[in-house]
Amino acid sequence: MSTAVVSDSNVSLPADVTHRLPLFFAPLEVRIGGRVYADGVDIAPADFYELLRSSDEFPTTSAPSPGAFLDAFRRAGEAADDIVCITLSADLSAAHSAAEEAVRLAGTQLPHLRVSLVDSRSAGAAQGLIALDAARSAASGASTDDVLVRIQRRIGDTHFIGYLDTLYYLWRGGRVPRLFMWMGSILKLKPILQLSAGRIGMVERPRTEAKALARLTAIAAERTEGRPTRAAVMHAAEPGKAEMLAERLRSHLRIEELFITEFTPAIGAHTGPGLVGCAFHPVD
Repeated sequence: MSTAVVSDSNVSLPADVTHRLPLFFAPLEVRIGGRVYADGVDIAPADFYELLRSSDEFPTTSAPSPGAFLDAFRRAGEAADDIVCITLSADLSAAHSAAEEAVRLAGTQLPHLRVSLVDSRSAGAAQGLIALDAARSAASGASTDDVLVRIQRRIGDTHFIGYLDTLYYLWRGGRVPRLFMWMGSILKLKPILQLSAGRIGMVERPRTEAKALARLTAIAAERTEGRPTRAAVMHAAEPGKAEMLAERLRSHLRIEELFITEFTPAIGAHTGPGLVGCAFHPVD
């Protein structure tokens, strides 16, 4: 293969989907309970969410270090001479700037490699679908230039929508005012969020899980317009609800491929358990 792909661990891709692909990861870090964990390496999502429920300490996260990206470049360089690095949105994390520094270091420490850096303008499994498509394209023998073209296409047509069971963890992390958290609890709101152009925004505020799941399905159907679709359903310690959403999507969309995955701890640290969502894009 002429090209390998590097991304950061927030992509939330299951191992059986990435198996044997030229796809390598730089882990984010999660701090909780007095310990530091390499995301996706030292702690499983289910164990993390159990720890989150029981710990008095609110978790914090940090982007992969330049060294972590450089190590991923080194491992990817065993498979290919050209590397495409796809990062978490620069508007949401310092991962992109860390990768920039790693590219600079690679110029002297790994001079035989050519590294192209791309801001995914996305996160979670939406970024994961972009990285997955790029890695599959590379594995099929596409040139680096063709892989980069596909990435830009996927950045433009990959969507993420999801709903939160509670605003408590966002409030606890200082991301929403206490009043919003209190009102959401009293009114039993299930806010629907979307990731667009690198930023997270609220779409609607249904009042029940059933309505939230129905709206996620309807929004996905509207945006795919009957085209063949690849989708990833994500959840934070809610496998039953994820299965429900997956069945709805299979019933209402032209699904070519769908897999279910857990939100990595690096995302769950900010949202808490209860988040359910989906990422999707049309299949060429």
